[in-house]
Amino acid sequence: MTATVEPLLRIDTNGAGTVRLWGRFVRVRNGGAVSEPDLATGSVRTVPIGDAQPNAEGDYVFEPGRGGGRMDKVVLADRDFRWRYIQASHFGEVNTYFHLDRIAAYVDDLLHQLGAPPLPLVTAVVNAHHAATEEDGIRDGLRSGNRWLPFQGGHYRLPSHFYSLWEHKPISPDGEIHLGPGRQLLKHGVLVEAAGGSYRHNASHNAGILYHEYGHHINRHTADFRANALRPPHRQVNLKTAMDEGTCDYWAATMLGTPHIWAWHRRHDHQEVHPRSLTSSKTMADYDQSPVADAHANGTIWAAALWDLRTLLGAAEPDGVRQTDLLVLKALLLLGKLVDPTRESTVANIRRARESYTAGLNALLQADERLNAGRHQKMILASFSKRGIQPAPSV
Repeated sequence: MTATVEPLLRIDTNGAGTVRLWGRFVRVRNGGAVSEPDLATGSVRTVPIGDAQPNAEGDYVFEPGRGGGRMDKVVLADRDFRWRYIQASHFGEVNTYFHLDRIAAYVDDLLHQLGAPPLPLVTAVVNAHHAATEEDGIRDGLRSGNRWLPFQGGHYRLPSHFYSLWEHKPISPDGEIHLGPGRQLLKHGVLVEAAGGSYRHNASHNAGILYHEYGHHINRHTADFRANALRPPHRQVNLKTAMDEGTCDYWAATMLGTPHIWAWHRRHDHQEVHPRSLTSSKTMADYDQSPVADAHANGTIWAAALWDLRTLLGAAEPDGVRQTDLLVLKALLLLGKLVDPTRESTVANIRRARESYTAGLNALLQADERLNAGRHQKMILASFSKRGIQPAPSV
């Protein structure tokens, strides 16, 4: 992995898009803030970082700064430290736009081929929940005991009456991707290798995280696993199912072209492979049925089966990778119309009808029937039976 200067495609050429990272599929804003000296009072004041601005040539070029530093640990960081933090946040905005636009444009092309409507535009917030500044004793971050910590990683958010990490600003009903500046200092992964040293776990610098979170945007507006389309727009649910998380891991893997979706910030070699790599050997025998099970860990079983299918189709046909992505997307669209004919069409019943791996496999088989006259049925069944996932008897 290297840092290169790349064209930013589909940027708005009119209005706000000329001086902001706003485009056809994604709008990026900076949610960060820093403390700066207030010369008038001799104290410090909170200043929003503001959105990235183009230089005189109209380009968005910033320093990655090894992911930036920890602004939450000091009342007032020195000038150079603040500069590096701000540069890293703006670099993250550009990186976020590039990768989200890339996957959005690809999926839009697939949807067009399927004759399906486009996805709504997504908002991405860089340096979200940074915990770097304080207002009336409260910080926008993660509370741990008597400390406030910056958010690490990313999450996809819809307006709700409950959040695991409180949202201080209104959320778009179409969905937002929030990317934390991070707190951990990474020692392994391609970000570390490219920088030649340790790297802050800044989510906006990590393409694997960006593709995964956009996967939730795809799923919300296709399969709609939580039946949020039937809920009031301001009372949607942010909890994710195992199939939702697994499908997002697949979207990340297919966009990166590798099953090792955590390789950007974790070690992947002959001695260690991350448990959520899509090369995992997990089957339904490893599925955790407990109410507090990790949807990401359970989702690896589904993601690995999809990757197995992608590998088989990719080897069998010249455009096998794209064909797999089309199948996955068509299956999500079919799931989004699925109801249980034996039950009343309530939110709870629809949610239950769409969440099982059996329902997902049935949708894949139906997608293959509609797109390919069932030509890939054997490959699909082989990939999923290997993981202990079987279709309903009627299919």
